[in-house]
Amino acid sequence: MDREKLESMREDFPVLRRRRNGKPPVYLDNACTTLVPRQVVDAMTEYYNRYPGCGEGRSQHWFAEDVSHRIEGDPESEMKGSRRLVADFINAESEKEIIFTSNTTHGINMVALGYRFKPGDVVLLGDKEHNSNLLPWLRLQAKELISVDHVESPEGGFDLDAFEQKMEGGGVKLVSIGYTSNLTGFTIPAKEVVKIAHEHGAHVLLDGAQAVPHRAVDVRDLDVDFLAFSIHKMCGPKGVGVLYAKREFIEHRLAADSCLVDPAFIGGGTVGDTTYNSYRLLDPPESFEAGVQNYPGQIGAGSAVEYLKRVGMDNVSAHEAELNEYLTEELRRRYGDSGWFNILGPAGPSMRGGILTFEVKRPNAVGIAEELSEKSNVMIRSGAFCVHSYLNREYGQGWAEPRLPSEHRMLYRVSLYFYNTVDECRVFLDTLHEIFEERSYV
Repeated sequence: MDREKLESMREDFPVLRRRRNGKPPVYLDNACTTLVPRQVVDAMTEYYNRYPGCGEGRSQHWFAEDVSHRIEGDPESEMKGSRRLVADFINAESEKEIIFTSNTTHGINMVALGYRFKPGDVVLLGDKEHNSNLLPWLRLQAKELISVDHVESPEGGFDLDAFEQKMEGGGVKLVSIGYTSNLTGFTIPAKEVVKIAHEHGAHVLLDGAQAVPHRAVDVRDLDVDFLAFSIHKMCGPKGVGVLYAKREFIEHRLAADSCLVDPAFIGGGTVGDTTYNSYRLLDPPESFEAGVQNYPGQIGAGSAVEYLKRVGMDNVSAHEAELNEYLTEELRRRYGDSGWFNILGPAGPSMRGGILTFEVKRPNAVGIAEELSEKSNVMIRSGAFCVHSYLNREYGQGWAEPRLPSEHRMLYRVSLYFYNTVDECRVFLDTLHEIFEERSYV
């Protein structure tokens, strides 16, 4: 990315001007949550300062109208609301296919709890799923409502043949799979996965938490049935997510079995009328958005996707790949043949997007993330990254708390975004090397 443009964008993030011990923050934990530009903060602050009322048609007054216009749009002034802006961002056919949620976890649970499963139905997962795309299905399996199966793939890729064999085995009703791994950064061939699943009569839910913020995603080109993602991972506020659902799967017609997914939560905001014995739901997406919504967060979501459109998603993915390549080359040059240092996932950094997860297998391998923060304000993440199931299979349960020093290992994840720089990567590399020297690793 052009250095002048990069520096200009970094000015949009006031937190980058903070100093601790005379040093700036080096934020490399973007897979967890991203920084928020002032434009998004201003949009949310405007809600509280100028029209802090209820939207969704709950109230009929000036403030409520302003809220509704910013979320649902205003044809008279040609204002696009957040729902339409998000729909355009992923190329959804209609804003009616955009359901606002709390986060990706919420969206996945909505499908799990609302999908009309039948006895014998199988939900097929990948083998490196985030806990948010594992636990909802395990709970249904524990209640004997479904069976859960997994397709295993090599660490550096996705086995389409193994996937198709699972589909040919029969019984798979839904494929729920991570689009991009938060552990390795690998992105599955989603279009092919969707095509194969549809050919075998199954629907597909993509966990897009690590995909939508980092590359252009076109739901119509993918032909995916459901896509869940979080706004806080893409320059937006916490507490707001999106569940995209094909309209025909969430519409409620007169026939009792007309929809594929029922609203998991109902109450105020979802209903058109009630008696003591019955109720009539509103049309989607309102029927899926129970209770007073996070209006400032939804307004901030629209501002966030507008900001990313100005940056350009191709620029985002290209910049991340450039930084990952630099980090990968430097780390391999310094520690590649050591035997105790290993980068997870595909060998090629271009296939890992903005994620670089590395293993340190040395005595006292824990605490490196804390030292990076203390020494140079470098922020990365350590641990299991909510992918306990895969890591327990690979390393054995209890791997993070070994009994013997010789068995110590820990995983660390650097996750990049468009506002990170080569200079920040150098600070990380130099501080990491200093820590390794102090621990006599090198």
